[in-house]
Amino acid sequence: MALLEAASFNWDCVSVFDPVKTSVLLLLMLVLLVMLSVGTSSLAHPERSQTPAKERTGLFKIPVWMGNATAGFQTDLKAEDFHVVEGNVPLELSKFLKPESPTLLFIAFDTVGEIANINQARAALNEELEKLSSQYWVGLISAQEQITVAQDPTPDRKLLREKIEGFTQIGKAGLLESIQSVADFTSGILLKADVRVAVIFVTDSDIGNYRADYLNPPVNASDSRDLSRRFGGRALQEKISRMAPALAKFQAPIFIVHIDPGRDPLNRAYQNGLKQFAQAVGGQLFLSKTVGDIPTVIQEVFQWVRSFYVLGFEAPRVKSGFLKVQVSLSHEPGSSSISGHLIYPSRLFFP
Repeated sequence: MALLEAASFNWDCVSVFDPVKTSVLLLLMLVLLVMLSVGTSSLAHPERSQTPAKERTGLFKIPVWMGNATAGFQTDLKAEDFHVVEGNVPLELSKFLKPESPTLLFIAFDTVGEIANINQARAALNEELEKLSSQYWVGLISAQEQITVAQDPTPDRKLLREKIEGFTQIGKAGLLESIQSVADFTSGILLKADVRVAVIFVTDSDIGNYRADYLNPPVNASDSRDLSRRFGGRALQEKISRMAPALAKFQAPIFIVHIDPGRDPLNRAYQNGLKQFAQAVGGQLFLSKTVGDIPTVIQEVFQWVRSFYVLGFEAPRVKSGFLKVQVSLSHEPGSSSISGHLIYPSRLFFP
């Protein structure tokens, strides 16, 4: 309306037969049309906001342990005891779970080898499960070429004992085919639920017992110059190099327990790959040297399961797709008196 009022004119004083006045009239009409076109254009195409789009962030929940050389793990810390930074930017904790917080523990089985080892592992697992508090709900997973839930999470220790003692698997080893699905499944729960989540992956897998051939036999057995002889385990190394970065985007810790590790070079390379997998998601690899070591190894695994904190925070997405975080102990007034070292995954990929 302001534009129209500014362009108002006394039309009665204009004679259409007056050349001068007629030119003035045409000029005014042209100005009016231009002003109207500018007004409607601004309505059709409103001016874009100069405010930049909100920076995309990713949600992370990482496991953190406070280790002490003499006292083991320290489990009585508070949220204000931790300080998380990405580069030089401090990250605010949006979630903090203590070791005694409600926990979902999944035990995944890939056990198709010696029954003596398997029975020892079953007995040790049941013994440790009895020690867990009522805050722990435990689920069982069959992790071969495809994963299946053998028992939904439950606090019923008697039911778990019966399921574990009657659990049988046959066929080929399956950890390499199933661990990524297990990581995806459990990390999804961790990010959505207000509980700690962890996986104990029990395996007796031998690299020669997979359906896929990772032994890399010579292409031409009669040719001593066959190049495949010089690169033993190349197929396995390629598999590991692809899987380790892919697993790094998952955040629920996985503890791999190998109850019958092979000692030949190729199986040692395989176990090194398992270590990379576990560490990529904030977990650890545990190897049992003998049948008699299995209870001790599983006892140690449960100490790790009972002792981790979960720190939740949002971080801005970076171009490379991953970021490096640093967790340190706070020295603010009111923080706990702490001594020891922190254990956590430092390289995180956006989920």
